[in-house]
Amino acid sequence: MDLFQDPTLQAMGPYMSRLSKRHQIVASNLANIDTPGYKTKDVSFHATIQELVNETRMPQRTSKPEHGQGGLPGFSGAQPYEVPGLVSRMDQNNVDLDKELMKLSETSFGYSMMAEILKGKFRTLAISINEGGK
Repeated sequence: MDLFQDPTLQAMGPYMSRLSKRHQIVASNLANIDTPGYKTKDVSFHATIQELVNETRMPQRTSKPEHGQGGLPGFSGAQPYEVPGLVSRMDQNNVDLDKELMKLSETSFGYSMMAEILKGKFRTLAISINEGGK
């Protein structure tokens, strides 16, 4: 098995990037909690690792091998959007502290889980290398 062709590893990087992007957006929402007229933003990050693994297995048509590099197609849409349907205060700001703190916790937890999985994969690889040298 080629380490760099592992679909889980290929999917984890973009997923962690998406979680990082969401963390930045939530931090921005919290920083603007008292800014009149500010609207809450978010980024969709609910693709599961299984969906991402499936995307990495999809063949990409390219004219040159190097054109296929650079990330998963499903992550190009990880752009911030204004969250619809939130209640605005008198100053037209709709940031809800409790909801944003919950999103921050969810995002941090997801990032930590991905980091642990990645650490486990590399730990397994290190054990294999060390055992192979004996």
